[in-house]
Amino acid sequence: MDKKLVFIVPALVIIFFLEGVYPHFKGRKQRMRHAFPHIVTALLNGLLTGILLAGITLSAAGWADARSLGFLNVLRLPYYAEWITAFILFDIYMYFWHMANHRLSFLWRFHRAHHSDIEMDTTTALRFHPGELILSTFIRLPIIVLLGMSFAQLALYELVLNIAILFHHSNLGIPEKWDRVIRAFIVTPNMHRVHHSIELRELNSNFTSTLSLWDRLNGTFKKRDNTLTITIGLPVLRERKWQGLSGFIITPFVRSE
Repeated sequence: MDKKLVFIVPALVIIFFLEGVYPHFKGRKQRMRHAFPHIVTALLNGLLTGILLAGITLSAAGWADARSLGFLNVLRLPYYAEWITAFILFDIYMYFWHMANHRLSFLWRFHRAHHSDIEMDTTTALRFHPGELILSTFIRLPIIVLLGMSFAQLALYELVLNIAILFHHSNLGIPEKWDRVIRAFIVTPNMHRVHHSIELRELNSNFTSTLSLWDRLNGTFKKRDNTLTITIGLPVLRERKWQGLSGFIITPFVRSE
């Protein structure tokens, strides 16, 4: 069993419970029905990762480490500084990878399956198409080698990332004054709700996954004073058939606009 699940599953359960008690968008009565296809997707993606993708990533990281390849091996930083640097550099990569998923039409066909959810909550963080997962894994292999990032450093980053995306996809009703303080450092629900807006200028903003700094530095940060006025999802793929598991799976392969 993936050891990260010891932290990720309780985080999911706790956030799912709390957003039911303190919701931002109120009146959602079929939360388990909404969550079901996302949980099934997470199980499918977990099998895919466990059987194939984790081994490929481990092999790439091990190959680079055995040859002392990559930026971090050249720097030879102290232990903790190396781990912090690895985290920051990979988070920057994830920012640009996310942006590419919006700007390159082939990648967008897979990523829009995530954005087609019209009732975003913490389980939306599980709604990533297996095709996107495969593409992400293979495209990041040269990045791991170039950075000289160890598998353990990548595992730590992914643990933090997974908990972060459970948090910022959530329907938690965090007061704006608190959300503003938190998003000075990390991505928050109000910040990420803007990214899931039906409006194109907001959809193409707030790309960062963990540290909010990258959007601010690159001019892609946007906020909405009242996030209750945001319509979540896409202008297309809003019908119920696209919200379920089968519609989600075929989304990359259909014309919708």
